[in-house]
Amino acid sequence: MREIVLQTRQLTKRYKDSAALDHADITVYRKDIYGLIGRNGAGKTTIMKIVTGLTSPTEGEFEIFGKTGESAGNEKRRIGCLIENPAFFPNLSAYQNLKYYCLQKGIPGDTHISETLEMVGLKDSADKKFKKFSLGMKQRLGIALAMLDDPDLIILDEPINGLDPIGISELRDTFRRLNREKEITFIISSHILSELYTVANRFLIIDKGKIIKEITKEELDLECKRCIVVRTDDTKKLAAVLEKDLGITDYKVTDSMELRIYEQNDDPARLNKMLVGRDINVSSLFESGISLEDYFKDLVEEVRS
Repeated sequence: MREIVLQTRQLTKRYKDSAALDHADITVYRKDIYGLIGRNGAGKTTIMKIVTGLTSPTEGEFEIFGKTGESAGNEKRRIGCLIENPAFFPNLSAYQNLKYYCLQKGIPGDTHISETLEMVGLKDSADKKFKKFSLGMKQRLGIALAMLDDPDLIILDEPINGLDPIGISELRDTFRRLNREKEITFIISSHILSELYTVANRFLIIDKGKIIKEITKEELDLECKRCIVVRTDDTKKLAAVLEKDLGITDYKVTDSMELRIYEQNDDPARLNKMLVGRDINVSSLFESGISLEDYFKDLVEEVRS
């Protein structure tokens, strides 16, 4: 069984008459790169703020590294985060700013400062004053601060904002390397599914404070892959006909009344005729397969309608 790093139960945050987060249940496992997907104001940042102690839930609870309530407080030292813009001193260099936070946090030694700056691509700018940094460089320094205390869990809110394509690619490589080599778990939010898709292995889709779906990358690939969807009252019989009579083996039963065929050797009309001829009760049959962005939009619109 995989070790659970974070689990929330009915986590809710209300502001007067509106709910920024509405009874959210999520599970993050050790070594996950867990992507929070949602539009601006969907509730992603609220989840992160509650977990890191920046705000308190109205209802519900969460468990971090196996601890809940007050006992979870000691575990928060194992979390690095970049949620709001950290306060860096404009006249201090990148190195000096991180040194200040090392002293503040009681982190001994200086070696890891240079190592952390190198990880986020700021090694050559270590002595440059913060006020001369570009927006992307400031974002990288914030991520370096999140990594500074060698955390087991790193929480990043829109970390690629302000980065150019090369910077985004370099950060992805950094996340993957830390996840692989140091077994660090990541929770990363974004409103751009395609960006998180390249690095995350599990996703949470959220809209207006409500959890829409928690899905693995493999499941997401299947949802978006081009296929023929068959709805029937007997998927077991359908599967048998596909294999024995039609020689189709690349399919998946997605629920009690739906089967998806991934072999593209038949057009829907011809396949429908063949299935009906074999006494399969087909309630609907259609082609599917969409982009990641359209998949997200369709999910949100379905819930809102």
